[in-house]
Order: sequence, then C-alpha cells, then structure tokens
Amino acid sequence: MDIPVVRRRVRRMERTTLLLLLALFIAAEASAIIYPGQLDHTEGDECPIDSGRTGTCSRSCGNFLRQEQPPRCGIKDSAFLVCCDKIQIHSSLPITDVAPPAVTFECGRNARNMLTLSFSYVGEKKIYVELEDYDPIKSYTEKTILENGTEIVTEYEVGGVGGEMAEKNAWPWMALVGERNGHGINWFCGGVLINEQWVLSALHCFLYKKAETVRLGEHNYKDENDGALHQDFDVVETVNYPGYAYPEAYHDLALLKLSSRVHIQEFISPVCLPWAAESEVDITGHPATLTGYGDTEFQGIPTSYLQEINMTVFPSVQCDRSYSNLLQYANTWPKGIGQETLCAGDPNGGRDACQGDSGGPLVTQDAQGRFVLAGIVSRGYGCGHKDYPGLYVNIRHKPYLTWIKEIAFTSL
Repeated sequence: MDIPVVRRRVRRMERTTLLLLLALFIAAEASAIIYPGQLDHTEGDECPIDSGRTGTCSRSCGNFLRQEQPPRCGIKDSAFLVCCDKIQIHSSLPITDVAPPAVTFECGRNARNMLTLSFSYVGEKKIYVELEDYDPIKSYTEKTILENGTEIVTEYEVGGVGGEMAEKNAWPWMALVGERNGHGINWFCGGVLINEQWVLSALHCFLYKKAETVRLGEHNYKDENDGALHQDFDVVETVNYPGYAYPEAYHDLALLKLSSRVHIQEFISPVCLPWAAESEVDITGHPATLTGYGDTEFQGIPTSYLQEINMTVFPSVQCDRSYSNLLQYANTWPKGIGQETLCAGDPNGGRDACQGDSGGPLVTQDAQGRFVLAGIVSRGYGCGHKDYPGLYVNIRHKPYLTWIKEIAFTSL
C-alpha cells in the first residue's frame, strides 16, 4: 500500500531536480531568456520553431545567417540543443558559395621580414635606431639615439616557442583583440583583418571575455614609441559561427565588426582568403607562418611585440592519431579531427602557437606570392610538443568560407 506514495515522492523529486537544473542553466546563460518547457526535448525530437513551424531538436542547424539564431530546445552533454528547420537537417549537401566576392582592395601583399636600420632627420641632426647583437631566436638590443645625443638602450627577449621577432609592418592584417578594464585594455587574443570592416578570430576567446577593442598595425603594444602607427577600433558586433558547442572544439570561429571602415594602407591591409580554386588547393606539406603575441613557453609570460613562427602543415589524420591518446579527446573531438581542422607544427617540435595566440592567423603563399589565410589558432596540447602539433580552424573548409562571405562580404 505504501508503494504509490513512494512513487509519487520520487516523481516529485525528479521534477524538483529538473527544475533546479533548469535554474542552473538559466543562470549560466544570463544573456539568453529561457522559459520552462523549452529544454525538455531530446536530440531528434520535434520542437516548435519561432515561426510556428515544427522543427527537429539537433546539435546544430548548419545555416549561416547571423540574423537567425535557432531557439534552444534541450540539453545534451552539457551543451544546448537547438530547434532546426527540417529542411536544413535533411539536406544531404549544405549550400556553399566560395566564389570570390567583389572587393576594391588588394589583399595579402608581400610582407618580407628584412632587418634594416631606420633613419630620420631633424634639422641637421640624425635620430636613428640601431639593432645590436641581433639573434631572432633569442634576443636583441635596441639602441635609440635622440636628437640631443641621449642614448636609450632596450633589451628584448625573443621567444614564442620557436618564434622570431617580426619586422614592423611586415604582417599588416594582424589584429589584437582586447577588453577594457580599470587599467586600460587587456589584449587577450589575436585576430586577422579580412576586409575594410571585419576581423576573424576564434570563438572560444569570447566564452568568458568580451571583444570590445581591436588594434591594427601594432608592433609592441607596451611601447608607444616603437615606430608603429597602430589604430584602435571599437567592436560593434560579434557574430559566432552556428553550431559551436563547448566543450567540443569544432566551428571555433567568430567575426568581429569594427565601428568604422579601415583606411587600407601599407601597414594596415587585409589578408587574402582562399576563394574559388584556391579553396581546393591541398596545402599539406607546405610551409606556413603564424603571427601572434602569445606566451614564449607553456604557462609562460606573453610577449608585447609581434612574433612570427615558421612551421609545416601536416595531414589532419596525423593530429587525429596523436590527440586520440588524450583523455579529453572523446569530449572535445567526438567525431574525430577531420578536414575542418588544420594540423601544423614543427616535425622536430619546438615551434608552435601558445597561450595568447588564439584567434591569430596562420598564412601560406599562393602561386602569385600573395599571403592567403590558411587557419585560425584554435587548440593545442602544451606548446611546441613534437607529438601534438597545433590545431587550427581550416579556412579552406567550404562551409566556413560560405559563412564568412555571407556575414562579412555581402554589405560592403
């Protein structure tokens, strides 16, 4: 006779537990309004779409429009499920558009890293900067002679897990992304300029921090007298790639819209994107260059000046084999590391991206000598580990190019 009472109590406990879980998710997602009943679907269930149509509850919808964020319908493995139009779910092939957009600027101009002395004149007295004991792998000393004869000597340690100091203005598409605090701006990730008003970066950078400012044309962000003519822009919109589901590493892309259009010039200009036939080029085995302001070693100190690191692109399957040995592999790459991910590093180890490089560009050169964006710094295991090359979002992945074009190139 007591059994029905126990069952009723259990049901009440289950309902209470569900309500508590819903409250926790609502608190964690303060930016999204979620009402009771919205998250009670499982993957594959029918669910209501805002327009009144019936959709399917899924991990991602696969559409590319920033204006249409699909409603949430459930939770699986600590990630939200979204209610997708059935047409999107059952399309055998996503619509892709990688034809080059119409632009009025030149991209990917040759950026040669050449060690030079810079001279300028004030009256008949010379002001110049001289580099002494230059070793791009280890360190260099910069001696500045002022007009009144004063010498200022500055010593720099060059690291970046096999990195070298980049020449000023050598990589004019490099961007710094930061948020304001009580002491100024905290530069926490990298990015890359792709046209006059949009910067591409890594979505995971903005899970816990807000992209508020982008700096272009910088060399050493701690030195206002470094000779770089940098410019700062407010971020007025952040557009995340649809389907990103932390802790999974797939689709780690975000687009940042700048508050005004960039005046393209020698030290600030966009990188090329691999449109059309360039998207079909297999760059496995090709040399690539990473630029960034990241740590010089794992859990080390970030550098304030731009570094460049030369590495090699490996087959994605090589990274999949290596990373499959890690405990986090099942949660981070449940479908394996495939062609949506680029694998790059040094065959002997010691050259790699590190903390602070996230969102930054990996570039290769095309047949015309232009620099083309190959990847965006996304994940890694340690820094410079021989057995674990760095992982980058593969920009040649056509759904990514289609999304970039839809968001950043349709309103230029």
